[in-house]
Amino acid sequence: MLDYAGQNRCATRWLLEYPERRLDFLDRVGEFSPLSATKLTGMPLGSEVGRPVENLGLSLARLEETRLWLATIEDTEKTLGEKKLAFLFIRRWVHKQQEAGGTEKGRPGWVDESQARYADWFYRRYGQASYPDPKTMTRWWDEIVNVAVRIAIARGCSFGK
Repeated sequence: MLDYAGQNRCATRWLLEYPERRLDFLDRVGEFSPLSATKLTGMPLGSEVGRPVENLGLSLARLEETRLWLATIEDTEKTLGEKKLAFLFIRRWVHKQQEAGGTEKGRPGWVDESQARYADWFYRRYGQASYPDPKTMTRWWDEIVNVAVRIAIARGCSFGK
């Protein structure tokens, strides 16, 4: 049986945490050196028993999964128009603020804060006032998540942690 809610939660995490995960991915890719034994490859310290090849293989598999998800999020962003892309960036900013404890957590918190920020962005961009309804904001978010899930399924991403 398919876990639609789990797929949506996973895609939501990737959509919201994309900038940080991309930087982490680039850092981890830079650590790989095929010619030397490093901490990343699982080379043992002192008399410890290590499994460098196994650890390297697992690390590469995790990196590949991350690469697939990053490409999925980038493709999702390419499908969005200017307004929904701006909404996604605002939503990420609000999520970051929530994680830092700056705003109320949960759905009402992100909707209200995103709504205010989006209205400000819209006015600066188009010179008109536009204050979208909270239901519109949640619908936009659900649509973006659904697009990301569909692309992830087509790409073969796993929906585990």
